[in-house]
Amino acid sequence: MSYETPQVAPIDVNVPRFNQAVLAVIIALAFVVQLEWLVAIAFGILLVSFVGGPSVAPLTQLYVRWVRPRLDPGGPTETEDPRPPRFSQLLGTVFLGAAVIAFLIGFPVAGWILALIVMALAALAATTRICVGCILYEKAVQR
Repeated sequence: MSYETPQVAPIDVNVPRFNQAVLAVIIALAFVVQLEWLVAIAFGILLVSFVGGPSVAPLTQLYVRWVRPRLDPGGPTETEDPRPPRFSQLLGTVFLGAAVIAFLIGFPVAGWILALIVMALAALAATTRICVGCILYEKAVQR
């Protein structure tokens, strides 16, 4: 039996980078001012984005409707497969969800560690385009 990967529409490479940059800033701010509820907001943003997809993703819509028209009104010039960033988004959602649970049950150190892992990886991807979740996805698909 032959299995073919279904075709998916490519996405603007800047959308995940923008999302990652904003999430990194939110989590960094949360850590600096020690506001655990900001981590919960970051989690909520990722959860809504993952479950609802790009059409309801708050940061994606902010980028598509407000940022991109001002930076590049002609639309995206470089696109990518959405599956690796989507997998990375799932990992971020799981880690931030675990961070929120850790905060709620009284383990703030564990919560901050999980949140800071997401922040560091999001900042890395936003600034260098090295997406660890995307790399993990590609490794898993190659098997």
